[in-house]
Amino acid sequence: MKVRSIFGFTLVELLVVIAIIGALIALLLPAVQAAREAARRMQCTNHLKQFGLATHNHHDTFNFFPNNAYAVSLGANTLTSPDNQRWRIGVIAQLFPFLEQNTLYDAVKITTQNAISNNCSWIYYASQEGGSGIRIGAQPVATFRCPSDPEVITKKNEEMTRSNYNVVLGDFMVQNGYNFNAIRSIFRPGHLATTSFADFLDGSSNTIFYGERVVTFDRSATPVIRGGIAIKNTFTPSSKPIDCLSTINSGGVLISDSAITNDGHFAMMPGRRPYDGRGQSISIQTNLPPNSPTCARGTQLDQVDYLGSASSYHPGGVNICLGDASVRFVSETIDVGTKLATSINTLTGTGAPWRIYTGPSPWGVWGAMGTPKGGEPTTGL
Repeated sequence: MKVRSIFGFTLVELLVVIAIIGALIALLLPAVQAAREAARRMQCTNHLKQFGLATHNHHDTFNFFPNNAYAVSLGANTLTSPDNQRWRIGVIAQLFPFLEQNTLYDAVKITTQNAISNNCSWIYYASQEGGSGIRIGAQPVATFRCPSDPEVITKKNEEMTRSNYNVVLGDFMVQNGYNFNAIRSIFRPGHLATTSFADFLDGSSNTIFYGERVVTFDRSATPVIRGGIAIKNTFTPSSKPIDCLSTINSGGVLISDSAITNDGHFAMMPGRRPYDGRGQSISIQTNLPPNSPTCARGTQLDQVDYLGSASSYHPGGVNICLGDASVRFVSETIDVGTKLATSINTLTGTGAPWRIYTGPSPWGVWGAMGTPKGGEPTTGL
């Protein structure tokens, strides 16, 4: 009787092959993820570059940089005190025509020039319409988002647009919802908006225009305060920056006070009203190093003391756009000075301590880069 041989793999051989394939996948996966993150980071870099060029084009057109708030009309550096009706047109809204968003710009311009009674609520509420019947606050713009910070919209009040790119308002916290202290920044309040390239006494390549800010909020039981806000009721303009750092543990998890979790205040978190002019909506400060927590006194974010930190989901730091429109990556270990614990009201200057102080920033290289004319060295970036 003829015996026929049967060729095939044994079970052991199959298991060995599967194990080898699994090991190879495990080795390749980090490299693939790193390549994807590199691509996302490159896209964020390109977006910030567009912001820098748009800001330069605004200057070329109007001979001054955009107002950070209080603009009575677009394209005007209003030298009178701000009214309470049209003061909330932020930097990004003024950059619309230079970011190929002419439709949104026209809608804002028509609305702001119609009547002084208009309170510009359409800028930050997704449900309200502005000029030409456009829901400006709900118009998503891809250029404003970083793909490293994905988010799934789950509730109606999250429909408003977002921006991962925030203006830098210097090295001083926003006080009580107003931006008067922003004279430490290149982006001034509208009634002081006369800044130009001549104001870069420290050099445009040493001063930050924009920085990244995470907008995705961690709703878990132990939230990591990177895109969220640490609510610290004792936080005041006289507090030390280190008081904000004390709200998280070494893993970045909130350990004191509370975070914004209810839907009513969720929509007011930084980056979620990018066309608003109030500092808490669209600004960061350079008191704390990148990926530090952001702190506020109370949940009514647009009316409280606020210290915003640059943040991103890029490993180890954030992208920034400098005054010469170049983009750099800044490590979260950047020098923030030996005076991290310095209280605001110990600084020199005249007037209330949260309004004005002059001279070099006490917050190291990072603080120096937040100010256009503090006279500080910025070596070590």
